[in-house]
Amino acid sequence: MSRKRTQRSPSLKAFAWPASAAAALALASQAALATTVIGDLNNFDTLNDTGQTGYGFEIVFFYVRATDITYTFDWNHYGAPKIREDLSDLAHPKVFVRYESTWDPVGQTWGAPNGVTNTPSFTNTASPTTTPPAGHTCTDTSVNEGCEHFGVGYYGVPSRIVYNWLVDGGAGTLVYFGSPVSIATPNWTYTPPAAGVPAQVVAAIPAPVVPIPAQQKFGEPTWVKVVKTTSHNAQPIALAQLISDDADGDQLADWTNGEPDEVETEWKLLQTNNDGNAAKAELEGAPDDMGAEGNETVTRRYEFYAYGAAADTLDGETGEAMCSEVDPAVDPNDPAYLHGLGDQVAVTDANGDTYYVDCSAQVVVGNYIGAQMAGFDAAAALGLVDHLQDGDTTKPYTPRTVVVGGNSPYSITLTPADGLPPGMTLGDYTDPDSGEAHPGVLYGWPTQPGSYVFTVDATDADGSVASRNYTLLVGGPAPQQWTLNVSTTGNGTVTGSGGIDCGSTCSATFDDGSQATLSATPGTDSLFAGWSGACTGTAACEIAMSADTSVSARFDKKQFTLSVGKTGSGAGTVAGNGIDCGTTCSTTLEIGTAVALGATASPGSVFTGWSGACSGTGSCSFTLDADSTVTADFAPAPPPPATYTLSVGVSGQGSVSSKPKGINCGKQCTASFASGSSVTLTAKAKGKNHPFTGWSGACAGNASSCTVPMTENRSVTATFR
Repeated sequence: MSRKRTQRSPSLKAFAWPASAAAALALASQAALATTVIGDLNNFDTLNDTGQTGYGFEIVFFYVRATDITYTFDWNHYGAPKIREDLSDLAHPKVFVRYESTWDPVGQTWGAPNGVTNTPSFTNTASPTTTPPAGHTCTDTSVNEGCEHFGVGYYGVPSRIVYNWLVDGGAGTLVYFGSPVSIATPNWTYTPPAAGVPAQVVAAIPAPVVPIPAQQKFGEPTWVKVVKTTSHNAQPIALAQLISDDADGDQLADWTNGEPDEVETEWKLLQTNNDGNAAKAELEGAPDDMGAEGNETVTRRYEFYAYGAAADTLDGETGEAMCSEVDPAVDPNDPAYLHGLGDQVAVTDANGDTYYVDCSAQVVVGNYIGAQMAGFDAAAALGLVDHLQDGDTTKPYTPRTVVVGGNSPYSITLTPADGLPPGMTLGDYTDPDSGEAHPGVLYGWPTQPGSYVFTVDATDADGSVASRNYTLLVGGPAPQQWTLNVSTTGNGTVTGSGGIDCGSTCSATFDDGSQATLSATPGTDSLFAGWSGACTGTAACEIAMSADTSVSARFDKKQFTLSVGKTGSGAGTVAGNGIDCGTTCSTTLEIGTAVALGATASPGSVFTGWSGACSGTGSCSFTLDADSTVTADFAPAPPPPATYTLSVGVSGQGSVSSKPKGINCGKQCTASFASGSSVTLTAKAKGKNHPFTGWSGACAGNASSCTVPMTENRSVTATFR
């Protein structure tokens, strides 16, 4: 069968394969049986700048399948990677290529992967600098100086590719360290030769995939410097050549395909952004000729560096790096070489105010992150992948493309003929979900554990031949068993077959074909909202176990209605817990919510008290455990009296008089005055030996006079020494 992809006219897009491979993207053929193969190779160095021991590295491909993965670069501290795919959402599949150290469950330590006898895990012993490390530090497993080298080839059109360091997550687990690594994979646009016009290819490097902080428009900035060959040749490129080293000692880096390289003097600042800023989203190079027959090879190296300028050069509103150019000094030893260009750049702070930064005073290029080595060949040769990952009798084997490149259909011979594990096949594979056919794939369900040694010989439609020896290890017991994983959200438990009691026991193993039954019990404050995963609805969950299965039960807090009413002929408002009555007199709240309501009378009215869930005239507070109603009563305020009483006391030797008249205290110390009037009191000492020292009550201070507003009954005391 032919491996075909859609022909794009007038140009073809060859899709990026981060990290590796002489593998090929197959496109529709001009010939009857053969396939036009567009191949590109990508490998990368990356520096472990996590500050932690790295026990692995994972590359995540979005919107491709496991059968799209071709070559992997396996010469590092972790050996060959493990490949798995996530098909929980068939419209958005993901493939994970994971390099990892092995876990020793007895010693509770991370050990060396199979075939690796040097340092069992990668530790960052080199401080990141602006100078890339020597090539051997990334590919030579006998050294461990802070750099690793990875590579994965693929078919297809991934929507994005993300790279992550793995660190110890405890108890034999590995977890991602913080943000993804800030490196990216080149995209290639290939135009075939036509009418005397040579073939051309354009390489574009996008901004690395990094998170964009909330309320911002730009992710973390990254510098990229491009290195490329000065000319092209038709010499084939192998995966192992795309490294930073010089294995043959010709003073030329292996990635250059046997030709000298030159460093472009232009640096480019890239930032993932949702601001539509295409200039910072991707660096697109000039077209490269690939010859009249399209058989020349283009190789490139992209070096990635952190943005080293101070934080105040980042726009406070969007996160955009404003020092976005490097001083174009010719001599890299010139201290100004890594400084910014432009003496004044406008920067906006988080408040929208503008200030100016001198970019030429900033060392804008920071620590070296890693480098992507890339080669493009419009006719990748027939080949076989280097290694096969282990299988297990408890689960299907992740479909693995073994025969790569060349022109399909392939003729495949196994020696011995029955060398594969029982239940597995190497040949044409039809994806059960998409119905798409794939040639040269190893797939199936191994039923017997053991070590299987065999040779694969492949011949393509052009008569090209490839051969490789393999050892495939299969572990696991028989009969087949499956794992049921249960998770809960909210307050409730799931119980059922296999001893599942989740809360505490949320996983159990079942024989193939056995029945698992689960039931959900909500907590006293919750309701069972339904299943997701292998079951739906709210009835008991019954599963015929034929694969590893996940089920989730969701419990929602009970909710009750809080209603507020108002009575009486007065006016006022009630507020609290989303109530503003007035306008909003009802709301729905979770059980256990602390209700706190306050009543405010309008001018001319008074609040006379609560009824319903509250009583009295203070604030209304209670815990919501049922639908509840609260009523506030407002009455008209009574008219004020015609007069109010002012009482004056005297402490010590002295007297107090009032204006208007009425108070003459010691003799007359109480009098009535008109409501709303003001009364001025004057204190008079009895001789120099008894001075006035101050007021208390409705007056304050030590001035001899004070004014009292008669809006209610008042009392005042004057004190003399």
